[in-house]
Amino acid sequence: MLNRVYNRKLLFIEDDRELTQTFLDYFRESGNATTWATTIAEASRLLDKEKFDAIILDILLPDGNGMKFIEEKPHLPPVIIMSMLGNEEAMLAGFQAGAADYVVKPCSPELLAARLSLRLTRGDDARIRLSGITLDVSDRTVFYEGKPVILTSSEFNILYFLMSHPNEFFDSAEIYRQVWDAPSLQTTTIRYHISNLRRKIKDITHKNLIITEFGKGYAFAGHAQ
Repeated sequence: MLNRVYNRKLLFIEDDRELTQTFLDYFRESGNATTWATTIAEASRLLDKEKFDAIILDILLPDGNGMKFIEEKPHLPPVIIMSMLGNEEAMLAGFQAGAADYVVKPCSPELLAARLSLRLTRGDDARIRLSGITLDVSDRTVFYEGKPVILTSSEFNILYFLMSHPNEFFDSAEIYRQVWDAPSLQTTTIRYHISNLRRKIKDITHKNLIITEFGKGYAFAGHAQ
């Protein structure tokens, strides 16, 4: 039986009324609070006022590109791209932008629910504190000794994975599989994000907390506070 999603706040950013209504009805039946925006501008206003557990996002919207929206909007919850663009190039671009998952339309509500259930974090796993860094999954924030660390969605997802397994080494392909629950399509994506992530953390902590060991991969050098 496919996984279900219960009692969550979901934001759909999609301009296809008939398609979206099908998903809204399905998720509301499971007690979820669903909100619908047809444009990036409308979605931005909603996100400034409310917190959501996940976003389901189309790429081609009346006032812009969904991938650009992910890249430019900080502290987003997990984003599931749902698009008719199903080629590998589009999927890679989505993951590069920071999407947590990618679903090709048309798809059933049951499939989307199964994908969403993999991306929603349980409350008892929501906060990690290591080496002065506090990562909170519930609101997608990272702080170092009270100072915010501004990360993209992909950088956040990778840091969360590494901090969940401190001092363990993972190569690029394994990080990709773990973060996106899919076979690695392009390990340069991970190297790009980790390079930026390492720089941002070092700029604020003045420490090399993401370390590399030849033949083993990457690890978060963490100790409990």
